[in-house]
Amino acid sequence: MDKLQKIFLVIVISLVAFKAIIGFGIFFYPLSTASNNIEVSSKELINLTNQYRINRGLKPLAQNPRLTQAALNHANDLLTKNYFDHTSPDGRKFSQWINDVNYKYFYVGENLAIDFDDDKRAFQAWVDSPEHLANLEKPQYQEIGIAVVKGEMKGQDTTVMVQMFGSRVMGANEENNYNFSGSSGSVAQNYFYPENGLEKYLEPKNLQKLNIINDFLLIIFIILVLIAYKPLKRKNQPSIKSPMTRRYQAKTFKE
Repeated sequence: MDKLQKIFLVIVISLVAFKAIIGFGIFFYPLSTASNNIEVSSKELINLTNQYRINRGLKPLAQNPRLTQAALNHANDLLTKNYFDHTSPDGRKFSQWINDVNYKYFYVGENLAIDFDDDKRAFQAWVDSPEHLANLEKPQYQEIGIAVVKGEMKGQDTTVMVQMFGSRVMGANEENNYNFSGSSGSVAQNYFYPENGLEKYLEPKNLQKLNIINDFLLIIFIILVLIAYKPLKRKNQPSIKSPMTRRYQAKTFKE
C-alpha cells in the first residue's frame, strides 16, 4: 500500500473513532443537554423580570451564578422529594439553599411555579399573585438566579421554575470567585459556570460543533484515500505483457 494512502487511511480511522467518542459523550451527558435548554428559558424569564422592573422605574437585576446554582439545587430537590413549597418536608427553608452556595445576603426571596410550559404565562402568574409580585418589585434586590427543570412529580411529567432574588452584603464589588459546590446529589452542579475547561467543552452545543467539524474532515480524507488508492499487485503474478511461452507450460512426448 502506498505510504500516502496509509497515512490517509489512519486519519480516517482516527476520525471515525473520534466520532464514536463524541456520540458517546452526547448520549451519556444528558445533564448538559437539559441544562442547555434550561439556560435559554432562564434568560427569557430574567429578561421578562427586568423589563417589568424597568417599566416601573426599578433597577434591573444582574444574574448571579450563586443564586442560579441555589435555584437549580432547590428545583432538583423539589422533583426528587416530590413537594412544591419554599420549605422542604424535612424543614429545610429556601434560604438554606442560598447559604449552601456561600451567597452572603441582606435580603433574599423566592418565587416558585409549576406545570407551566410557557415563560410568559408563568411570569404573568407571578405578576397576578400579590406575594410573588412583591418579590418582583422589591427595590432592595440587586441580583437574580433562575432555574427551570423538567422532571416528574408524583408520577406526572412537569416543569418546575425557581426564581431567587438577593442583595449581597458585599454589593457589586464581590469577587468573581465561584468555586462553590452545589448540594449533595444535585444533577447539574456548577453547570452554568464550569470550574474547568473540560466541562465547558463537554456542553452539547460544543460537542455538536466538534461532530460537524469531524464529519467534514472525515469526508475530505475519505475522498483523499480514494484518490490515492492503487490496486495491490499480487506477488509472482505473471505480467500480461509476458510472452505466451512464459505464461503457459507444455510438455512434449517423443516415442
